[in-house]
Amino acid sequence: MTQPAKRSQKQQVRVYLKRQTWALLLVIVAAWLIDNSWFNGELVVAKSAAIGGLLSFVTQMVFAVFMFSHSGYQARNRIVSQFFRGQALKWLLTVFGFAFIFITIKPLSAPALLLGFIVMKISHVLMLGRIR
Repeated sequence: MTQPAKRSQKQQVRVYLKRQTWALLLVIVAAWLIDNSWFNGELVVAKSAAIGGLLSFVTQMVFAVFMFSHSGYQARNRIVSQFFRGQALKWLLTVFGFAFIFITIKPLSAPALLLGFIVMKISHVLMLGRIR
């Protein structure tokens, strides 16, 4: 006998996105503490890390909205197309987001910006590994 397909993991993804907000808050607080202790409180490092983490968080939220807009067997073609659209939009937002940030925000610490972005991506991968 075959087993029925598993239901959508929408609720688990919502919980995961709430945990991502805590990870973003942790990145911001850690950057603020490092900025105050090593860089005399100029807040350039903290601001840059927070913006990088926020960019990662927003692009991930956009992808999640696209990914879970449809569910069910009858919507399988729309689910696949939404997956590709969401991933493409996520990449476009990331590229244009970095371009916008580097052009408009001065002063900016590029290593802190990239570190905030990477830390959020690592937390995303670790939390996503828990969803099965």
